[in-house]
Amino acid sequence: MKGRRAIGIFDSGVGGLTVLKEVEKILPYEELIYFGDNLRAPYGSKTTEEILEFTLNIGDFLIEKNVKMLIIACNTATAVALEVLKDRLNIPVIGVIAPGSISAINLTKKNKIGVFSTPVTAKMNAYKNEIEKINKDIEVYQIGCKPLCKMIESEWEDTKENQDIIKYYVKKLPMEIDVVVFGCTHYPIIKEYFYRELKGKKFVNPAKETALEAEKLLKKLKLLNKRESKGLVSFYTSGNVNKFKKIAEKILGKPIKEIKQALN
Repeated sequence: MKGRRAIGIFDSGVGGLTVLKEVEKILPYEELIYFGDNLRAPYGSKTTEEILEFTLNIGDFLIEKNVKMLIIACNTATAVALEVLKDRLNIPVIGVIAPGSISAINLTKKNKIGVFSTPVTAKMNAYKNEIEKINKDIEVYQIGCKPLCKMIESEWEDTKENQDIIKYYVKKLPMEIDVVVFGCTHYPIIKEYFYRELKGKKFVNPAKETALEAEKLLKKLKLLNKRESKGLVSFYTSGNVNKFKKIAEKILGKPIKEIKQALN
C-alpha cells in the first residue's frame, strides 16, 4: 500500500512544472501532488530565513497529504532547505542541484561550466560547491539572474527588451565554457532564448536527471506504484488559481481540470 501514496513536488511557482513533466514521463503510474507557491514567488529575491520558513511550511502541507517522497523542484529552495527537510521528514527528499551537477560533470570536456540561477542560488555557490565535491578541477561560473523568474511567472513575451536581458546575462559568462546548466527550474521554459545566444554549447536541464533520481530511489526503497493505469496529478497553488492555470496549461501543453488554493 505504501507504493500507492503520491509523490509531492513543489516550487516557488510554475518553474517546477518542468520537473513535473519529466516525472510524468519517467514515472507515468505514480500519483503526483504539485504545489506552486506563487503567492510568495520569486524565492530568488527573498532571504534564506524566509525561504526556509516557506519550504518547511510546504513540507508540512505535503506530509499532511501523506506523500511517500518529496521532490524540491526549485534550485533556490534546494540550496537553502534540502538538508533541513531531509533531517525533519521521515520520507525520502531529493532536490534538483545534485542531479543537475552530475549531468553537467558528465557532459563537460573543457572542465568549464556555466550556471544561470537566481541570485540566492548563485550567492550560496550551490552548483560550484556540489560540482567541486566530485571534481575540484572543474571551474564553475554562476550567474544570478534577478528578474527572470518574475518575468516568466508573468508570462514571458518575445520582445527586444526581454532578448536584451538574456544577452546581458549571457555576456557575463566566459565563452570557453562548453556546458550551461539551467540552475533555476523556470529557465527551461524560455530555453530557446538561451539556445539562440549560446550556439554550440551543451545545456543541462536538471529536471530529467531529478526524475531519474526519483525513479532510482523509489526502486531501491520498493516504493514504486504498481498500478497499470496512468497516475493522477493534483495541483495546488498559494496564488491566483486562474493565473496559475493559464501559465501551467501552456507549460504542460494540456488542460488542467482542477487547481486548489492552499497556504494563502
